[in-house]
Amino acid sequence: MSAVKRFFKLYSLPMYILVRPFAGFYAMKFEEKGTIKLALFNFLLLCLAYGFSNQYTAILADDRHPYMINSLFTALYMAATLLLFCVANWSVTSITGGEGRFKDILMAICYAMTPLVLTVFTATIISNFLTADEMGLHTLMISAGFFYFILLCFIGLLTVHNYGAVKALLMILMTFVAILIIVFLGALLFTLWTQLGSFISNLYTELVFRF
Repeated sequence: MSAVKRFFKLYSLPMYILVRPFAGFYAMKFEEKGTIKLALFNFLLLCLAYGFSNQYTAILADDRHPYMINSLFTALYMAATLLLFCVANWSVTSITGGEGRFKDILMAICYAMTPLVLTVFTATIISNFLTADEMGLHTLMISAGFFYFILLCFIGLLTVHNYGAVKALLMILMTFVAILIIVFLGALLFTLWTQLGSFISNLYTELVFRF
């Protein structure tokens, strides 16, 4: 089997989720057809898509200078956001009867990124062939990919946790509350750690000068 055929065979589940999300996420969770490696590969594709977009989107659609954009920082920011959301969601669903494991949550979010991967790559290429009056098409494609990504995230989390629609909505709201709490506690710990480091440094300096 050629490498191309092997790739499309492995990538069949994300594409299946794209057209039949409920059945696709059910297969991922309960039939164990999904793999964490493929999910992370899909996330890597999204990072590459945004890196490609940062460098090659037409100036009419994005007037930022390519040398002012750090694609590595963008990828790290996306990874931190993904990890934060998954931790917050797992924390909330662990106490609200959710059936999804941390692995399931991560896989569902990463598989849901497929429309973003496709639209960002496509919109970037198309932007170089559009006139100023046609740039609305570029914005429409990016927006459509983002909103479908949000919808797939909701369906994926609803499926892996085996929630109803109302409970899933409440779970999403609680997840964002948990994110705020985690960020607050992280900032508080960082501040305390910084102050402790400053205190130790000042104490060391004082002892050196005295003795």
